[in-house]
Amino acid sequence: MVIQLGLSLVLASRTAWQEQSAALHSPLRNLVDAEPSLLGDRVGNAAARFLRTWENQVAVLRRDAAAHGDALANAAAELASADAEAASATQDLLVGPDALIGRTQ
Repeated sequence: MVIQLGLSLVLASRTAWQEQSAALHSPLRNLVDAEPSLLGDRVGNAAARFLRTWENQVAVLRRDAAAHGDALANAAAELASADAEAASATQDLLVGPDALIGRTQ
């Protein structure tokens, strides 16, 4: 007996956040690998500041997306545990033949 307290929605959200974090890896690498010094002294310094600003912002977005995914993974584990406890407690209340449904011997 399992109640499944919205676990699939939490797991889908976790996957979406993890995918978002992974998708930000490539743009972050592009920003890190850019060489603004090739633009010359006049433009290179400003371009370097611009790139570093975006690099920091994308890194924060990537880190936050990963943290959201991790938090949702933890929430899913807690929901699964609560679900199992609730199912067990509900079965403990049942009497008769229904009490054995879903129980492993």
